[in-house]
Amino acid sequence: MKILRLPLIYFLLVAGSVVFVWPFLWMAATSAKLDRELFSESLTVWPERPIPRLQSPYLDDRLFENLRGPRLEEAVGLIEKALGAVDYPWPADLPRNELLHQTARGTYARLLNILPGEDWELSQDELRARIGPHISTPLISEVVGQLRRVLCLGAFRAQSYDQEENLLVPATAAATAWQVDGPARAQLLQNDTPNERKAELRYDFSKGDTIRLSQTFHTTFPLERLHRLQLSLQSDDTWHRLQLFIEKNGQRFRASRTLPLSDHEWVIDSWQELGPDDRPTKIKTWTLLKPVVEGPGSTIPATTSKPNELKVTLELQRSNQLEAWWAKIQRNYRLTFDQTPFWRYVGTSLFLVILNLVGTLFSCSLVAYSFARLQWPGRTLCFALLLATMMIPAQVTMIPQFLIMQKLGWYNTLQPLWIASFVAPAFYVFLLRQFFKGIPRDLEDAARLDGCGSLRIYWHIMLPLVRPTLAAIAIFTFLATWNEFMAPLIYLADQRLYPLSFGLYAFQVQISNPGTAKGMGMVMAGSLLMTLPVIAIFFFAQRYFLRGVTLTGMKG
Repeated sequence: MKILRLPLIYFLLVAGSVVFVWPFLWMAATSAKLDRELFSESLTVWPERPIPRLQSPYLDDRLFENLRGPRLEEAVGLIEKALGAVDYPWPADLPRNELLHQTARGTYARLLNILPGEDWELSQDELRARIGPHISTPLISEVVGQLRRVLCLGAFRAQSYDQEENLLVPATAAATAWQVDGPARAQLLQNDTPNERKAELRYDFSKGDTIRLSQTFHTTFPLERLHRLQLSLQSDDTWHRLQLFIEKNGQRFRASRTLPLSDHEWVIDSWQELGPDDRPTKIKTWTLLKPVVEGPGSTIPATTSKPNELKVTLELQRSNQLEAWWAKIQRNYRLTFDQTPFWRYVGTSLFLVILNLVGTLFSCSLVAYSFARLQWPGRTLCFALLLATMMIPAQVTMIPQFLIMQKLGWYNTLQPLWIASFVAPAFYVFLLRQFFKGIPRDLEDAARLDGCGSLRIYWHIMLPLVRPTLAAIAIFTFLATWNEFMAPLIYLADQRLYPLSFGLYAFQVQISNPGTAKGMGMVMAGSLLMTLPVIAIFFFAQRYFLRGVTLTGMKG
């Protein structure tokens, strides 16, 4: 039995660690997911592996990989035979057999929502008869459109600060407006549909790592007033990187970061120079343009300097597997920093934490010292009244406290979030009083014989002896202040004053729609960053916390 005791202890410790770490691993994994992964039919813990494909267009063979349903393989075989008999213009740039098989799986997924459940229990011939009428050209086009991944370009616009807009490249002429070059093989072809006007960029990175699309445009407004450039783009989910360069008025600019070709939805990518829109509380839906410098203070001159002449270069750079993973991991964090004043929220939270720590430690230790070591009339009654306040629920005092703060003119300020820490919370006073009472009187008497007054004894004798308890109270105060949500909800209306906990909630409300997963990856990224200080406090301050909770005074 003694032989099994040590392995059992280690097993329980490891199991407990796994239970503790699992929520954080789940949060970290979720923060690296795209929106489509969060509410997919098959819920997985780990994010989907990004695949930087060499060629585009390509067939997305993972779209219906986790398909489940009755008589799956049999039904897919029947649908595949029916598709082969349909006169449909299958894309020549995709492998025919694999495209037929994946289209059959996609069609099966749609038939699950169309055919009643009892039809899937019929014989093979009867099931084939039920499936046949639903195989139509519009259904095939819809499924093939989902399976075929291709990088598409739409309209390209320039906007001025005076709200003047120039359509530099219309979507109907996107293929002829750009000049394509670079080491990699690429071709830009117009492929309009009744619902979409677009140009497809078909490329092959097996012969090179860069593709450039460039053109020189003329604007109707002075380029000094250029505010923003916007490109309508449909990514091909390859996680290659898109970089933008512009040249105007004899100066060259480049985007401050590359944009990964993530997901496969139509988006509008925007670029602009540093301007009045770059306020801390403004949602940034654009990428900043910065001057290109060759050395310290040396700006690379542009090849064009004519008035109103704007040269634009779009550069598609190949990503390897490691770069694709890094782009996917940081995507939601980058979007969180862009769309929230994250560091302002952090600064406000740290400011409140510092004030609450100072106020709580000073006021509680001073009041507890008075109750424990000083003799004054009514001390026992006052201490009983102090403990009685712990029996009043916070919900009872919430409205009176709000009215007081409003009358004092502190509504929509940070004062209500820290001022209460300077009036000695009752629980911490009780905790410290018990520790002070455990300190021998001989130390205090010896200090008085040496000429120390009460405040000097408090500062030089008592506080060092209750340091573990003060550390435990500091940890409690930090956690309570860092995670505080209700007080900012009640007292704050200005977004510039939000602490991190309430700021993330406001961000979630701002970007999310009920019943959808939009923005949840960004919320998880922000929540994980908010949790990291709490985890650090747990690991680095746990010994002070345990000592402060378990000790009851000095050892005799």
